Amino acid sequence: MKSINKDLSKKKVNSKKNEASSIHIFSYKLLKDHIQFLFPRLTGLEKNLKEATIPIPFDVYVCSMVFFSLISGIVGGIIGIIVAIFVSIQPAAFAFLLPILSGAGLGQITFFVLYALPTINVKNRSAKLIEELPHFIGYMATLATNGLSLEGIFKAIAKENTDEEIVKDCKFISRNIQFFGMDLLSAINALIKRTPKGPYSEMLEGTIIAVQTGGDLKEYFVSTAKVQLEEKKMSLKKTTESLGVMAEMYTILLIVFPLMTVIMLSIMALMSPDLGGFDLITLMNLLAYVLIPFFGVLVLFMMDSMVPKR
Repeated sequence: MKSINKDLSKKKVNSKKNEASSIHIFSYKLLKDHIQFLFPRLTGLEKNLKEATIPIPFDVYVCSMVFFSLISGIVGGIIGIIVAIFVSIQPAAFAFLLPILSGAGLGQITFFVLYALPTINVKNRSAKLIEELPHFIGYMATLATNGLSLEGIFKAIAKENTDEEIVKDCKFISRNIQFFGMDLLSAINALIKRTPKGPYSEMLEGTIIAVQTGGDLKEYFVSTAKVQLEEKKMSLKKTTESLGVMAEMYTILLIVFPLMTVIMLSIMALMSPDLGGFDLITLMNLLAYVLIPFFGVLVLFMMDSMVPKR
């Protein structure tokens, strides 16, 4: 009973996360009749919302974009007024225009950040799918070898208790079949419409073709798995080469550069106690306690972004 209650509580939390919040609904009710002219101009945003699996309708999201932009514009205007009152700004005309400029600037920044957010999510989702595909396609091939049907394969993956994108997609297919009465191919087509273009969508399209033509799913998944594993090997080889370049950068920035700089400053200290108005001891301290840690964090961040997470 405890495990069932935990599962039910998790489902409730996930359902709350997958719904538009009350502020989105409020902004839609407030602005839907005033910004309809924007809907035809933002058709690319609707596609990105679907591919990013953001569970907010297109028109509701556009209304919330405008609503948050208006709030940001008001906040920016208030900040501009406060700055203009308490700070002496010359010329006076610029002080008068500062609230307008700050309000308009902050509102536009908010609008374009919210507009770009689905695109960023699409890229992140596409990268995750490419990373997960070689592992799951092998799992699919194993299940097909054991005699499971295509629907059984998706249901088996949907039972996995993970947050991986392919597991979520299999749950999406199973939900469409069980609760919306779709047939298997219609459910896969619905998933393709909300999937970024790439190897994963091509695999789904190939699966539909294999089913429609009566092909052998086991052979299809096995051959696709081999292709994906070869591409994974090539990707890892490129990553290894890139890490070799990063190792050279590490050697230059954190070993050679500090040593050469300390030697140069030590030699210059024999001729002059300062350089450009700065004490040489202060410059060495900046090198040791500021520049070297900064370069170290920078190199670690770059290496972490290049290494595959699985």
